[in-house]
Formats: sequence, C-alpha cells, structure tokens
Amino acid sequence: MSEGKLLPVANRTESFWLTERDPELKAARTTPDLPSSADVVIIGSGLTGAMMGYHIMKKAQKEGKQLKVVMLEADECCGSATARNGGHCKPVTFIGYRSEAKKHGAAVANHLLTFEEAALGLYADVVRKEDIDCDLHVTRAIDVFYRKEDAQSAKLDLEARAAAFPDATRAGDIRLVEDPKVLEQMAGVTGTAMGASYPAGHLWPYKLATSLIRIAIRDGMSIQTYTPALSMEAAGAKWTVITARGKIAAGKVIVATNAYTSSVLPEFKPLIIPVRGAACSITPPPSHSAAGIPGPFRYSYGFRHAQGQIDYMIPRQGRGRVPGVGDTSLILGGAKGVYLGHLDRWYNNKHDNEIIPGTKEYFEGYMSDHFAGWRKGEGSVDHVWSGVLGYSSDLLPLVGEHPDRPGVYVIAGFTGHGMPRIPGCSDALSTLVLSDSQSAQKTFETALPKPYWLTRERLESKTNAIKAAMGQGEGVSAARETNDEVNMLAQAVKAKL
Repeated sequence: MSEGKLLPVANRTESFWLTERDPELKAARTTPDLPSSADVVIIGSGLTGAMMGYHIMKKAQKEGKQLKVVMLEADECCGSATARNGGHCKPVTFIGYRSEAKKHGAAVANHLLTFEEAALGLYADVVRKEDIDCDLHVTRAIDVFYRKEDAQSAKLDLEARAAAFPDATRAGDIRLVEDPKVLEQMAGVTGTAMGASYPAGHLWPYKLATSLIRIAIRDGMSIQTYTPALSMEAAGAKWTVITARGKIAAGKVIVATNAYTSSVLPEFKPLIIPVRGAACSITPPPSHSAAGIPGPFRYSYGFRHAQGQIDYMIPRQGRGRVPGVGDTSLILGGAKGVYLGHLDRWYNNKHDNEIIPGTKEYFEGYMSDHFAGWRKGEGSVDHVWSGVLGYSSDLLPLVGEHPDRPGVYVIAGFTGHGMPRIPGCSDALSTLVLSDSQSAQKTFETALPKPYWLTRERLESKTNAIKAAMGQGEGVSAARETNDEVNMLAQAVKAKL
C-alpha cells in the first residue's frame, strides 16, 4: 500500500543532533492501537509538527476546549529535516528586498523580513517559558560575501529597505563591514568582499522539537510513530486519514511533512520537491578553542560564494544550561558547489541514507581555506550526513487551509529556511485551525506574510524556480540579466541624487 509513496527511507545517515536521542519518544506510541478518531490529526513530528501541537494544545486549554489531538509520524520521532539541519536561527534581514518589493510591493517585502526577524524572540520566549534545555544561544550572524557583485547587490537591498522603512531597518540592527581586513579581525574570514552583521541565534533543534512534543503529550496529545499517513478521504464534513496501521477519522488535518507533503496530498507533487542537503560537525583545533589564538568563534555564519552556493556554520557554545561547559563542535553545512551540477544527486532526491559524493572532502578542507589561523589537517570532521528539505516551487512556504479540502491545513515548503519561519507560521496557523471565525481568519492574514498564504493561484501554479535559484537549468541567465539591470538602474538613480 505504501509502495511508490514519498516516505522516509530506511537506514538514514546519523547526524550530530541524533547523538542524544530521546529514548522514550523515538518509537513512542501513547496508545498501543491507533486511535479511531480525533478532533485534529497532525501529520509530521519535526519542528513544524511539534510547534503546531504545542500551540494547539496551549490555545485550546486557554479557551477551555477539550480537544483530542493525534500526531502521526512515518518514521522515528523527529528524525528527518529538523534532526539534520544546521541548528541556526538566522533570518534574512535585507537580502532580496528589491526583488520581493518588485513582485509584491514594498510593504509586503518588508513584512517578509520583519516576520523572520521576530523568530529569535519567539524561540527565546518559549524556551524561557517552558524551561527547555536545547542549547539556545543568542548571538549575531555574519553574512560573508565573496563576490563584489553580490556584495554590491546586497548593499543596494539594504539601502532600498532603509530608505523605505528606516525604523524597521534600524530595529534590525544590520551593520555592514566593507573592509576585508576589519572583517577578518572580527570574524576570522579571509578572501572576502564584504560582510553584514545582525542578530541571530542557534540551538539544538531536535531537543527543542522533542521537548515541545513532550509538553503537548503531557497536555493530552497522542503520538503514533512508525505510522505513515498514506492518503486521506473526505467523509462528510470530516476526513479519514488512511495509514499503514489503519484509519483514523479527523475533524481537521494538519499536513506538516515538508518534503514528504505529496505522500498524502498528491496535488503537491509539483509544488514541493524533496531536495537533498549536506552538513557535518567539526571538532575545532586548539587554535580555535578556549585559550587558543585566535580563539573560539563567536558568530553564526552564512557564506555566500555564488548563486545557489551558500554555506553556513554555527559554533556550539557548550552543552546544557551552563554556557561554555561541554561540547563546542562547529556545525557546517552546504557544500552545494560540489553537487549542484549533478541534478540527480540533490533534486527530487529523498535518499538521506547516503552521503552526497564530494561533501565529506569539501568539509574537510573548508576551514583552512576560509579562516585565518586554521592550518590544513587540523580539527576533525566527526559526523557527515545528508537530509531532505522541502523546496517549494516558488521558494516560499505554503501555509493555510487547502482551497479544495476544507478542514485540511498545510504548513510546508520551507525551502531550507524553516528555522526563522516555522515559529511565526505555526502560531498563525494554529489560530486558524482552532476557529473558523472571520476574526481568526483576519488574525492569520495579518500575522502571516501574504506570499506565504496557500491560495488557489499558488496551488495551480506551473512555475518552478528551484533550479534557477540554484544556478542550474533554464531561467538562470535571465535571472542574472534582470539582477544586473536592477543594479545598474539603482546605481544610476543614486548618481542622479
């Protein structure tokens, strides 16, 4: 029955984040048999599903509602993308502003950015409120630009946003570092064109998600792991979710399966594509450890090499509630430059049971190639893994009630950038799930950037911008030409001023 379905593969690569699994949740089933019915069924136990479960249970309690909520997971609890990402909460604060303003208008473009900027505060709030041990560390990010044309484009984006929304831009605390020598002193990076610094954070995503699931279970939610949802059928005003272990009737269904969305909603097959990514953990050498010279890393990093080729890194600040005690691994991800040219290795590929060829070697040479004082052969790459991301065809999340399936809600397609988007998306959608009122709809639409809304137009769209965004396939040259034209126009306007 599950043959041909887009489901997680067996024997997946082991990530750093899975070295401390929650043994009770890994294969948890709060009841031995699959419940026959629920008010709400949540499909997926990653961070999206976890935050949906948490918000729904908390808001229902606050409103005095008794809801039966069941979470279905195809594999082990939280073993997919959340347990395989880079662990950083790094918003996009200005890059791409002009492009989004051209497509959606200035106000919407600014909302897209402020929405991501708010995520770090939302993480901090829930971690403090629930006393969650997930190594949350609030710091600053450094976006590193290696090509002058990319640096110039980013600078024009920042200037355009600052001109249109000076208060919001000021609140974002974005600081450009245009002197490569100063940037090397600040962040240790070499061979750069420009850097940009702004608030960001990093954490242990698996521990956050599993902690939220535990809280939701404590509040009454049921979880059923190794229970893949295979399809759903309308049953009057309700839905029947068909799983490998039987059927469950549901008043409402939330599909939070990201890359695997089309496994239960086939119409999403052209809209959300499984895309494979790679990451690793590194033990730093003495030179980049405490008491060493230049010493430990302080920032969360984004390395912008070329179109589609972006690496990222976080320096872990210890393990547990006392900063500086325990593990100080670096989590480095990306390596797209070694595999983007081989489409079959990443596009429409769900095989996170295999390491992408070339990524291990790329990671092993990365630090000495890009950081001052890191000698070749020093430090050790301890874990290398792959993961499956859900890329939406228009590169933005799809969030909301399904236009053709009343009572079915989708929150997926985070395109490798879920950490700064999931908190706000899950909070907004949970309000809509709990109430059909016009007030709830207005709250949802006010909170969520309009380009994220799951509309009929997006559901029926034939556009696929993924390959072009990665510097591959048709549309790449046109995209570059358009970008160059925008840059030249902006420079001409600036010259006249």
